Amino acid sequence: MKTVNDPTYEFVKSIYLQHIPQQSELSNPFSANKRQKKRTTLTKTKEIPDDISQWSPKNFSDYFGAEYKRVFDGVYKITYTSDNKIINIIMEFMIENGLEKNEWTKKFIDWCFLNKGVILQKSGHFLLVEFPNFLNRYYQDVISRNSTVALMDIFPDVKALASEGKSKELFSKYGIPIACTYYATYKNISDEQLVSGLRNLFNQLSKGNIQEKQLFGDIIQKSISRSPYPNDFKILDWREIFATEISKYKSEPWWRPDDYPGQARFKVEKFLNG
Repeated sequence: MKTVNDPTYEFVKSIYLQHIPQQSELSNPFSANKRQKKRTTLTKTKEIPDDISQWSPKNFSDYFGAEYKRVFDGVYKITYTSDNKIINIIMEFMIENGLEKNEWTKKFIDWCFLNKGVILQKSGHFLLVEFPNFLNRYYQDVISRNSTVALMDIFPDVKALASEGKSKELFSKYGIPIACTYYATYKNISDEQLVSGLRNLFNQLSKGNIQEKQLFGDIIQKSISRSPYPNDFKILDWREIFATEISKYKSEPWWRPDDYPGQARFKVEKFLNG
């Protein structure tokens, strides 16, 4: 078998040589969206393209501001630096779940306004920064019930990245539980060995250059955004295990202290049946 020259894959292999110490109240917006399908020209204070597929994060921020004024009869002060970052998080969530990012980002924002009472009750205010906290709830209660949306099959890509020795890319694209479950199932690597190897990797990345530090952040973000996971996936308690290493990421807008609830948003069978 060809030896793959990838430092992360090598450190996972080298672990063997180390000593290891022992929601029903929500409204369904599909019917409303269907009635409003023709509403492409929006009431707005800023110029927004009629074609939603052409919208940029800035356009979505402007749309939120216009809808805020329409719904609450108030002014939302847009700060593009921070608001566009939130829009990008929402759009990335849609991409990760195989959805057309602009179409479903707008549907999600409309759903948030439709269910403003739920968001106000839970958050105490209605701000764009709160929206990522409701992405999984939107998926579980709306998207998963839409018969035209299928679960993502990420296993082939995970397998390909692992087979090519691109373990850093695997962890940064799919997060800790997914990558660790694959290595445990198909490479027979124990939890203790995975934890030891990841700790070495995190220490290396935290001391690296800008790209390596960004890679570290991507691993943590994807570990959160890819949830929920089945209970028998590996290293689900990574927040506690790596509490010291990941502490600086707790101030990020995408941080969650626990996994999203509900059913996994991807096909899981092949990950558990090696």
